[in-house]
Amino acid sequence: MALPIMMFDERKLAPSFGYVFNPKWLDPEESIVSILWKLGRMNALSGLAIAAQISKTTIDPYDGIAASRSKVDTRRLRNALGLKLKQFRGAIIPDRLRNVSSPHFRFCRKCLRRGYHSVVHQLESVHHCPIHGGWLEVLCPFCGKPTPYRLNAHLLDAPFRCGNCRTFYYSHALYFVKRKPLSKTARAAGHATTVASLCAVVTRSP
Repeated sequence: MALPIMMFDERKLAPSFGYVFNPKWLDPEESIVSILWKLGRMNALSGLAIAAQISKTTIDPYDGIAASRSKVDTRRLRNALGLKLKQFRGAIIPDRLRNVSSPHFRFCRKCLRRGYHSVVHQLESVHHCPIHGGWLEVLCPFCGKPTPYRLNAHLLDAPFRCGNCRTFYYSHALYFVKRKPLSKTARAAGHATTVASLCAVVTRSP
């Protein structure tokens, strides 16, 4: 049975009634983009409405902001979504590591099919999906263009789709609400890759 669409106060980024977000929809190391896509999809919110409310300062939602802790209003978003601080901060690569993260959206098609994008996918030192083992992609298989990894109206208005041509990156239907949980092996692999990659980057940093 389809879940009802909740009324949403776009000015406050908070639910008018009922729930607006269920933390159980998330997998470990889920990226901020993936989290916001689920927020928009389950509440019929436009990318414009979301992008206008996620920054610490007033911005042009079409230009947006970098997916960084210094730019995103993590406290307000975390409270609105009912997420733990550690979980939400883990969705965003630390500012001091921005130079080793890709400026373009990097993805695993199998992950996107289950409604998931990992923050570790954005680290340029990681070439394979830690869960499925396939190569991480940057170019859309349909239009051949990369999508900037930036929290703006264009990207947030295309949940699990190419930000340029708006085509889904995969062929099967997306349904993340009742999907099967990741296996313990997959969860452990994803976490281990995240920790190892971040530790390696920190070690190399001056």
